[in-house]
Amino acid sequence: MTSGAGGGRQIVLLHSHYDKMYPLLHVTFSWLHEFVYVPGPMNWTNAQKYCRQHYSDLATVNDQADHDELLKTVGMGHVWLGLSRTTYPGSYVWSDQSSSTFTKWFPEKPDNQLCAKVYNGFWYDSNCKYTNAFACYIDRKRQIVKLEVKSSQNLNDPGVMDKILSKMEQILKEKGVTEYAKLSWRTQSDGNVFQKKEQKSDATKQTCISNLQK
Repeated sequence: MTSGAGGGRQIVLLHSHYDKMYPLLHVTFSWLHEFVYVPGPMNWTNAQKYCRQHYSDLATVNDQADHDELLKTVGMGHVWLGLSRTTYPGSYVWSDQSSSTFTKWFPEKPDNQLCAKVYNGFWYDSNCKYTNAFACYIDRKRQIVKLEVKSSQNLNDPGVMDKILSKMEQILKEKGVTEYAKLSWRTQSDGNVFQKKEQKSDATKQTCISNLQK
């Protein structure tokens, strides 16, 4: 499973087991940052240099998924982000020069400082000369997989979902694409993972569609 960021492709794994059918996978791609916590402490500029030397760059957070992953890695302490501005007032940009469209500023922040850190789940502006722990990132590819399964079982049952996930991991392992890969279910807006798909025949079977995150 390879593709450029933001692209998509169809992959067919006609592997028959799990109630007669393991059909179509539709895969789309986006970038997920894998974060590395560095206890430091360093000022913002030195933290940036360290991350660029040893990893990709100082932490960039593009969306809620990135932010959740960051907090899992760094916890709730004071940690530099790769977010800064050159003047006040001025717009913040990430260390890789991408614009900051997703934010988690604490209420009434930022004010007059040039660099940003995360603390207790929120972002704060701070003096760039202060020393803190920091987070670097490594780019990883995230693949959203659309899975369609025919089954007479309740596919939203946790035990059934675990079995399907295990089978998917086995298939990917056989295909040689599981290195550094983690599979998880993507919950829909109604709280379920699988959604029923209408079909005209074979009423005893349910065709359900879900998404996996890899």
